[in-house]
Amino acid sequence: MYDYLQMTSNYFTYKAFGLIIRCEFEIPEFIIDNGNPDVLIELGAVPINLNKITKKGVKFQATHNEFLLTVDDVARFYVKDGSKIVVELLKNKPDKEVRLFLLGSAFGALFLQRGLLPIHGSAVKFGNSASIFTGLSGVGKSSIATYFVIKGHSFLNDDISVIDNTLMVIPGFPNLKIWKDIIEKLKIQNHKLEEIRTTIKKYHFPVKECFHKNPLPLKNIFIIGTKNSPGYEFEELKGLAKFNAVKNNTYRYRFVGGLEKMQEHFQILNSLLPNISVYKIVRPQSPVDLEGFAYFLTNTFKLNE
Repeated sequence: MYDYLQMTSNYFTYKAFGLIIRCEFEIPEFIIDNGNPDVLIELGAVPINLNKITKKGVKFQATHNEFLLTVDDVARFYVKDGSKIVVELLKNKPDKEVRLFLLGSAFGALFLQRGLLPIHGSAVKFGNSASIFTGLSGVGKSSIATYFVIKGHSFLNDDISVIDNTLMVIPGFPNLKIWKDIIEKLKIQNHKLEEIRTTIKKYHFPVKECFHKNPLPLKNIFIIGTKNSPGYEFEELKGLAKFNAVKNNTYRYRFVGGLEKMQEHFQILNSLLPNISVYKIVRPQSPVDLEGFAYFLTNTFKLNE
């Protein structure tokens, strides 16, 4: 942890995912806070290569306590010890595109370094617990979460839902990312919404009034898939199928081995799974019927009870 008194006023201080984060540049998606930082984010040069690499991908390298990610024409990210991220810009300023990868893969590596379980999905509050909607990119995780939020539910996370060692879902920050067609379908006023990236018609949807700031126990994980026929189907997963399904929906699971966190990762999975239900849900691919899907989920799984 860094000495709060030695930090300069040039830093911004936030709270997200249960962590106090001190950053050299502004992250408007986060909630402003104060206190001794758990994580420091700086601008600066990062290593060209890591030493003693345990895993290497096309754009990343990993060791026991270090992670290096390159995003062409955007930035290079160096993550160390679960407590520090250095951002080397490949453009003029730390803009929304830099923040997109910082709050995605870079933070995903940081969570794994800290021994946390990040699930690639959105967490919504139902009753006194949370349910996570996960699945492959494009299946509607954020879309169904947005529908529930518009209908009055609180949410904790979008895209990355973090579970800590007490098996609680830790709130991230009050922002959803939604596609243009969902904005139109839900009749959301989009004149003030910012694109997450100029090449992608997906937008930031800030919803501070619907953000649940306190950790919640996890009750369900819904793994969403699609099919080319009407109606909804579901299967409750048990045993090894349940374990593999959650493991495979870990955010950036390919980083786990390189960071030498496999044992910790399996331990938290084994502790979590007896306490939750995991369902595989298959919905019609088109047209997207968020109202019908929400009705099916709410009534089939008694989400409000």
